[in-house]
Amino acid sequence: MNEGETLNAFRFRPGKLPAVAVAVTAGLVIVLSGCSDHREKREYAIPSSFCGVSVDRDELAPFMPSGRKVTVQKDVPDSLSSVCRVRVDSRLAVEFKQMWLTSSSTAYFVGGQADSRLDREAEGGRFLYSGREAFGKTRHCTHEKLAGSNMFTAVQMQSSGHQDADAMRKLIAAYTKAVENTSICKDGKSFT
Repeated sequence: MNEGETLNAFRFRPGKLPAVAVAVTAGLVIVLSGCSDHREKREYAIPSSFCGVSVDRDELAPFMPSGRKVTVQKDVPDSLSSVCRVRVDSRLAVEFKQMWLTSSSTAYFVGGQADSRLDREAEGGRFLYSGREAFGKTRHCTHEKLAGSNMFTAVQMQSSGHQDADAMRKLIAAYTKAVENTSICKDGKSFT
């Protein structure tokens, strides 16, 4: 076979696909259809409040994983802190935290809690955040018995691969404002 005959041997002829092309095409169709059949969906409604604090569903939605059922559990490890754990099916999806501290620094509150590098800040360090978690400090929210105390907040995404620093900044600012409007903050009370 000369060079011209070699090229003609691999040239497409209408109605005749090489067996390799047929096998690759069939395999690709099976793989693609398998992906679409198993694509997970969010089958639950995102609540508008978690553990008594309102949250903007639209801001939270991109971070929420697929699944069927949302369960919310409030944990009060001590009188000065509260953790609201949100699970989708059996996976921990997000944690909302509130804590009274005798500090004025959000960086101090973060301590060893951050799971990612908090490479952004807003309002002069009042909010520290990354693409998947954020920490904040309330305004005009002091504990009645703890001189110099402030209420701090946190929102930490646990099972979502989604990252969006701008969305996290908006989410922590809105969550912190909602915490400021709670009776715990307004009355300066402990959680228990």
